[in-house]
This record gives sequence, C-alpha cells and structure tokens, in this order.
Amino acid sequence: MTPTVLAESTRLRRLRELVTKRPILSTAIGGFVLGFLIVAAVLVPGAFMKSESAVPNVVGLLYADAAARLNAAGFKAKTGESLNHATAPKNSVLGQSPAPGIKALKGNDVILDVSLGAKRGTVPNVVGMPRDEAVKALEAAGFEVSDDYTERLDQHPRGEVLATTPRIGSTVTQPASVRLTISAGPDAVGVPSLVGMPVDDALALLGQLGLFAGEPRSDSTGSQPEGIVSNQRPAANTPAAPGSTVTLTVSHPRAPRDSATP
Repeated sequence: MTPTVLAESTRLRRLRELVTKRPILSTAIGGFVLGFLIVAAVLVPGAFMKSESAVPNVVGLLYADAAARLNAAGFKAKTGESLNHATAPKNSVLGQSPAPGIKALKGNDVILDVSLGAKRGTVPNVVGMPRDEAVKALEAAGFEVSDDYTERLDQHPRGEVLATTPRIGSTVTQPASVRLTISAGPDAVGVPSLVGMPVDDALALLGQLGLFAGEPRSDSTGSQPEGIVSNQRPAANTPAAPGSTVTLTVSHPRAPRDSATP
C-alpha cells in the first residue's frame, strides 16, 4: 500500500470514530444538565420560580415616579388608558391594575391609567341662533346650558341668542355651564314698576302696555294701606311679550283689634 493510500485510510478511520463518539458525548452532556436541574429543583424549590410580592400603591403619582416605584418593587409599568380629569394633574396616575396590595409575580406588568389633565373647550359662536339650535351647538362642544337664561329688550326676533356667559371664544375648563341672553323680541315691553301704586292705576297701566293682570293675591301682613300693590311678578323691567300676565299682590291689612274695656 502506497503512503498516499495509507494516509487517506487513516483519516477515514478517525472520522468514523468521531462520528460514532459524538452522539454518546451529546447524550452524556444532556443527561448531566438534566440531572443538575432535577437536583436543583429538589434542593431549592424556588430556584426556577418567580417570587410574588404586593403591588405598591402608585395612584396619584406622576407616571415617571410611579414607574420607578414599581421597578424598585420588581414590577414593570405599562400605560393603560389616558383620560381627561377635572382635578388630577396631567401625567398623574388615576388607577392601576392589579390594585394596590394585590399579590403578583415579580416581573409582571402593572397597567397604569394616566390623566390627560382637565378638558378645556372654547365657547362656540351661537349669537344669532334660535335658542334651541344654540343649545344643541353648545352641548355638541361639551358644554352644559343653564336653564336660567336672561331675556333682553331687543329688535332681534324673539328667542334669538344675543350673548353668552362665558363670552364667545372663551376657553374654559370643562365641564362648564353657559348662560344665554335671549331677545325678548321687537314687540316686547318692559314690565313697569307697580309696587306702591293703587291697584286700579296698576291695572290701567298694564292694559295700556298690552299686558294682563292675573288673579291678584291678598297681602294681610304688609304695611301698605288698603288697595296698594305690595309685590309683583315678574319684577319691574323684565321683558314681556304682549299678552303676558303680571301677577299683583295687593295690600289688605287686617283691622286692628279692639282694646279690652277696663
């Protein structure tokens, strides 16, 4: 056999030995590792298990501070919902899950709901709209509309919005209520001041203005003389459409009691 053939034969033999021994070596290493894990699990039961801990309370903290506190306790912060809040500062934690004090595995996420701060809105321009349309526009912009509105004598059609409080274009914290000033209409009149007048004169004046007097009320406790108007509803200067009713309270003092004869 030539030297070249002999060398080739030697290399083939060594390769066969290596291939034959490798599965045995791999099996041996795998068995060793498995055995180590079994022994470790028996001797140290918690060696491969995450430990539990109470979740700390981070509600009210700024998100960065809350995340740091959770991290120090072995948890991870994760952002949940972002919500507007009337009083909670922006980026402060509104709520958390799991709740404070709940036991959870370390390394788990804690979901934090975060404040966007107070919601702010701009009062839309509703001047010139009928009251019903103005109410819809304001509510669509996130405002409430006060039921207590002001009527003002004006040449604009009755029920048309003349102004708002807060003013149009104002940016305010919501929720907020807007009060409307409404036109009483071009035919409206201001209710006259009738208190202190004789009731007949008051009735005559109302008639001249196109207003009606409701059933008068009797006032037996006032200091006004008999037949004098002591109160009225609506109050003086209130805008009223023609045909509106004004209720009068008329003084009818009680007769003085007779003194006992000695």
